[in-house]
Amino acid sequence: MDGVVRRVENPTQVFLLLHGLQERGKRIFRKLLPYLPQNSLVIAPNGPFPLPRVKEGRMSYGHSWYFYDKFEQKYFLNQDLAKFWLRDLLEMENPKKLPLTIIGFSQGGYLAPLVGKEIKETELVIGLSCEFRTTLIHEPLPFPMEAIHGMKDEIVTAKSALSEIEKLKQIDVHVGWNEVEDAAHEINSSIGKAVETLLEKYGKRSL
Repeated sequence: MDGVVRRVENPTQVFLLLHGLQERGKRIFRKLLPYLPQNSLVIAPNGPFPLPRVKEGRMSYGHSWYFYDKFEQKYFLNQDLAKFWLRDLLEMENPKKLPLTIIGFSQGGYLAPLVGKEIKETELVIGLSCEFRTTLIHEPLPFPMEAIHGMKDEIVTAKSALSEIEKLKQIDVHVGWNEVEDAAHEINSSIGKAVETLLEKYGKRSL
């Protein structure tokens, strides 16, 4: 697997971390690891599509899960390949079928509930700085969803994220809303602590 994994002896649960557009698994792994339980297997893969970038005279790569043209408002490549690839990855990495929590940031957050739907061990999905969209979610899902959003986010605004949550209520899909006042479109310590609080709420700190 291309990405980062923290393996522990006899884990009791699994966390799948999905990075944002043009990022790598290592970034979300490093940001969230201090807030995740020690007894967990943590998997932070790189998205399947590398995106080259030149910075300071050298080539580096971020990654994408899918390709969406925000100007044309249509997909060049939708989420299907990524979600089925992640499903197969979890089958290999989690043969004991331990409880799964999926945490996605930005583009990874949009993807997270779609992946969760494909993996029956999913018990919780947390989206950071993203929208749970009615164009992607068409029916109630068999796990709770929580949104954590920075009030200073100007890339995915809280207003637009809340609008989608209100639309989801019309099809009986309910999403918890958690505001972080001192965060923009990022994973800072306040976002991390909000994740930790949600894990405690759902009993994930004591598994």
